[in-house]
Amino acid sequence: MPEDRKLPNFDRQPVLWLALSFAVGILATKAFGVEPLITLAICVPIALAALFLRGRQAAAYLMIAAFAVAGFTSATIEQRSVADNRIRLLYDNGTIASGDPVEVEGVLLGRPEPSYDGVFLTLRTESLRYRGVDHDVSGRIRLFMPDTEKADSSESATPDLGSQISDLKYGSRLRIACKLNREDAFLNPGVIPRKDVLDRLGIDVSGSVKSPQLIEHIADESVFLPLAWIYDQRSRLIEAFRANLSSRAAGVMIASLLGDKYFLDKETADLFRDGGTFHILVISGLHITFIGGLIMLMLRRLTRRRWVQFGVTTAVLWAYTLAVGADVPVVRAAVMFTAVLAAYVIYRQVSLLNSLGISSLVLLVWRPSDLLDPSFQLTFVSVAAIVTMAVPLVEKLRSIGSWTPSAKEPFPPNVPARLKRFCEMLFWNADAWAFESKRQIWSARILKSPYLPKIAKLGLQRTARFVFEGLLVSLIIQIWMLPLAVIYFHRISVVSVVLNIWVGIFIAAEGVASVAGALVASLSGSLAKPFFAFAELSNGLMLTLPRLFSDNGIASFRLPAYTGPGKSIYFLFSLPVLFLALAVYKWRPFDLKGRSSWTGRRMLVPALATMAALIAIIVAHPFSAPRPDGRLHIDFLDVGQGDSALLTFPDGRTMLIDGGGRINYKTGDGEAEPFVPDTRGIGEAVVSEFLWYRGYSHVDAIVATHADADHIQGLADVAKNFSVGAAYFGRMPLDDPDYVDLAAVLQRRGIPSLVIARGDTFEFGDVAVDVLYPIAVADPNAISDNNHSVVFRVRFGDRTFLLTGDIESPAERDLLAEDNPLNADLVKVPHHGSRTSSTAEFINAVRANYAVISVGRTSPFGHPHPDVVERWRAAGVNVLTTGTSGTISVSTDGHDLQLNTFAQ
Repeated sequence: MPEDRKLPNFDRQPVLWLALSFAVGILATKAFGVEPLITLAICVPIALAALFLRGRQAAAYLMIAAFAVAGFTSATIEQRSVADNRIRLLYDNGTIASGDPVEVEGVLLGRPEPSYDGVFLTLRTESLRYRGVDHDVSGRIRLFMPDTEKADSSESATPDLGSQISDLKYGSRLRIACKLNREDAFLNPGVIPRKDVLDRLGIDVSGSVKSPQLIEHIADESVFLPLAWIYDQRSRLIEAFRANLSSRAAGVMIASLLGDKYFLDKETADLFRDGGTFHILVISGLHITFIGGLIMLMLRRLTRRRWVQFGVTTAVLWAYTLAVGADVPVVRAAVMFTAVLAAYVIYRQVSLLNSLGISSLVLLVWRPSDLLDPSFQLTFVSVAAIVTMAVPLVEKLRSIGSWTPSAKEPFPPNVPARLKRFCEMLFWNADAWAFESKRQIWSARILKSPYLPKIAKLGLQRTARFVFEGLLVSLIIQIWMLPLAVIYFHRISVVSVVLNIWVGIFIAAEGVASVAGALVASLSGSLAKPFFAFAELSNGLMLTLPRLFSDNGIASFRLPAYTGPGKSIYFLFSLPVLFLALAVYKWRPFDLKGRSSWTGRRMLVPALATMAALIAIIVAHPFSAPRPDGRLHIDFLDVGQGDSALLTFPDGRTMLIDGGGRINYKTGDGEAEPFVPDTRGIGEAVVSEFLWYRGYSHVDAIVATHADADHIQGLADVAKNFSVGAAYFGRMPLDDPDYVDLAAVLQRRGIPSLVIARGDTFEFGDVAVDVLYPIAVADPNAISDNNHSVVFRVRFGDRTFLLTGDIESPAERDLLAEDNPLNADLVKVPHHGSRTSSTAEFINAVRANYAVISVGRTSPFGHPHPDVVERWRAAGVNVLTTGTSGTISVSTDGHDLQLNTFAQ
């Protein structure tokens, strides 16, 4: 072939390169805005030119360019193809206000999804009535209806929402009176917008239904009966697991096998997260590959017809994909497995990289916006790590350890002796060599690793091989996933390499036993008991090692991600990783000429050193926190009905006053809930995310003004996620459950707890923080209610700030009776603007320019009270609320005063 007709090097993995170019085109839409017809007009001539020049080098480059333009076109079309009557647009443009009551009509997609305290309904909407006006709409909504009759003492009872809900099925046409919401619950930097989360899930709006009586079952639409049957069987499996397993084991099985995470308890879920194995509970490529491989293994024993194997396997896989909700990660895994299986059917050698390219290309054509979806990125990077580095490295190590003389490889591998002996210890098969040597007309004696006889005699070679390969693959995936793990989860698990193997073994055993038990239970409950007992045993053993690591604080640690220009560190990290992957690809262990330039020490040592240095910069994050700027900063966070404020002092030290939290508005006898669902608290989802966004992993001081849940509860999450210098309290009520939870975390992490009272002063450089309240008492376990909140006066130069907790009028009178001046440039209004606080005398004494009310957009207590707001405004004070303004940020150099809000 003439030189000008040689194909470029990437012709071995053409689909992968086309998928990558398509992705580049999608990313380009963020920088350029061009009409899709124009890009389409550009794409077609390029593709035709590539077809005309096929066989030449230019054709490949033209095809890559054509796919880049096609990606740009596809993403642009997706952005502009949203129907005008799409329900999410009606909320985004203000036609319908979030939280207002509406009446929707639509068709139920799948059966009602049960949870521990209610059900979820997903509807394809067709019409909506708002304020007496009917709208034709399209799109999906997701509704939650709580089980108001659920008994607190029954931890495994199936939600009983009446026959009205039990009669609902896939295809039921419903008319529902509800409240829908698309707005963010909390307006703070660092928190993922609610709209982005809903869009990634394919949900336009979510909401709630108060009662089954608000649901009208109009009719049942015709549906695809096999799919309806699949949904029914899934519901029966959920019921079987809940009836025969403990709530903990049932939650794990329902999440990992059936895709319903609503029965997963928080303690178990946190163990999986701490150990870096939570992905095992999320149905993804791991599950699809295991199920598909198991079906193929059984079918190959029954028939040699590949088309039969392909048809049955893909039918079962896609039925399972639909049964668990057809979420994008599951569909993505099913597409990739189908692509690999199709190549097997047509007797093509399966290229893992091309399979990755085919599946990625199909998924990006389907939904170009998924390129920026964390789920897509996590899946792509993990699979890429396996197919580009882990599998090739394992195969080459196997070839070194299992080498025997052959026409293709007559000489032993040209590798260091230690590596060769290690590989022989794991992969050498003496029986295979004995059989092969008898078939040859020549004889040879091969000396192998001196450790091999001992390993073989103990019968440990196969186990050692399995453990080594599992650890190696897991380690490679963890290295590749490091930037994404930090950016999206702010977590690095130091034991995940080991726990992935441990948990994987036991959860597979638990899954097989649970499914077998459910099948046998349909015939005989007694015969099924041993299966469920084995599942419980597997579940208990599975959690022992993660709990051991977690309880000792060595499972994982949390850290911030770089933002702004600092994000470039993650791109730089990818360069040595990709170089090492290419070095593995280029490595020829049996090349007698010695190592290539890619695998020589001159290249490998700098690459490994660079990667190690970048890992250190990412993990230690020395440049993530803001540099001290000589100014005092106060950030009042939007935590809904609650308080949380971060003080950053001119020297860079920090103090977090309160951490918000969930309030249990239900009344009861005070007993602990028998089941704690896996939900993120305010301290994790809002306060911690804000601190990570700012680049912090350490907080010098945390302060609980008093023991109400909306102030103290979130501090427990902060104490878990960050290193903390000390914790300060006005009182330490040992009978308060939220204080007890926080105290347990502080003790476990070795964080000192101190009591403060009137007269104490903190000094942070030129900033003085005076404690004005409460009055010191001999018993630190004294009552810690609103009127005993910690009150701070912060002084810096000419500026003063008053932070008042939840004090009410009695505490205000006590403060007024003291000689300490209360005047301030800015005041945090007491008790969220309640009418029990902010007396006229107190307002007049403060004489503030700004008043910040920490409260959500809607408050169950009606905060802030209109009379209170009017009193502050009548005194000439500019009043701001966190629910409307989001995070309110104030800074001063001791003279000026700057104020900004997150929601401009």
